[in-house]
Amino acid sequence: MRVTIYKLKFKSGFHLGDVGIGTESVRPTIPADTLFAALLTAWNRLGKNPAHWANAFPRTRDGTTENADPPFLLTSAFPYAKGTLFFPKPLGITLPDIPEEDRKLWKKVKFVSERLFFRLAKGNKLIGVWPKSDEQKEEQLRQGGTLLVLPDEEVPEQIWKVDKVPHVTLDRLTSASNLYSVGRVSFAEDSGLWFGIHWHNPESACGDEGAIADAFTRAFNELKASGLGGDRSAGQGAFEWKEMDKLMWDDPIPDTPAVLLSRYHPRYDEIPDVLRQAHAYALETVGGWSASSSRQFRRRRVTFLTEGSVIFPTGNKVMGDLIDVAPAFLDVGHPVWRYGLAFAVPLGGGA
Repeated sequence: MRVTIYKLKFKSGFHLGDVGIGTESVRPTIPADTLFAALLTAWNRLGKNPAHWANAFPRTRDGTTENADPPFLLTSAFPYAKGTLFFPKPLGITLPDIPEEDRKLWKKVKFVSERLFFRLAKGNKLIGVWPKSDEQKEEQLRQGGTLLVLPDEEVPEQIWKVDKVPHVTLDRLTSASNLYSVGRVSFAEDSGLWFGIHWHNPESACGDEGAIADAFTRAFNELKASGLGGDRSAGQGAFEWKEMDKLMWDDPIPDTPAVLLSRYHPRYDEIPDVLRQAHAYALETVGGWSASSSRQFRRRRVTFLTEGSVIFPTGNKVMGDLIDVAPAFLDVGHPVWRYGLAFAVPLGGGA
């Protein structure tokens, strides 16, 4: 598959809450479903109909799935530094020569460089990758040990940092002040986030607004100004973006393990085959808030397989769906779609 890479450079960092309670905990990535929802919201802000996007994708509502050949598949957004893209470490996979005393260090690694990722994916030339000496570990383990690079890859020690932005609220009755903090992820120079798109049908129509690829660019340009994530009124989330050269990655192969580069919501008929021999996977239940007509409401919670999970693709050309997470006991007047299509890269069989 041919994948177009988009790089995002944030002006003042961004806030995207991690799992849990509070506003200080943040994650340094943006899941594909969050990115897709932000694009739909940006399209709506332009006065356009988000249904023209959603109707082009397989979608499940009230237990019924409507199939469609989607115009594109979307990865989550992961860190990059200079010319190095980082990928989620495939779950359940280890390097062949890690000593027992270093197992905890390998477990701490969350992302690996692009070159190392595809060596892991192809299952070859892995002897000698793990750093042996303390000096090598300092050179190859970056970002407090959460990133692993190859010996000849020059990557800063710290690609991103998390700090707290103070905020003050005033009680309307007493005028008493209340101080709280919101977490912010900011990136080093020449660093930021990247995501990939595999275009299936870029020329498919987006209602009467022309081709979906053009609609994507218009929504993305609106999004770069309005920002991604929360706390946007404080200046967080705005970014510049650059389209990079297209890369060629292998397509998933039915009944052959593959690693997810997006969160994935299996359709009902996919669950037995996808997970029957799954090497390793993790689940994440996602909720949160949405807004409609100046009214906020809690979305229904939905469970995804996380990025880095290793699954067994089915014979379906496209796996997963958009799932309607509109609240069950509140009529908001329209579906609230959450993106759950699988973007998977095969494991094994490479040269």
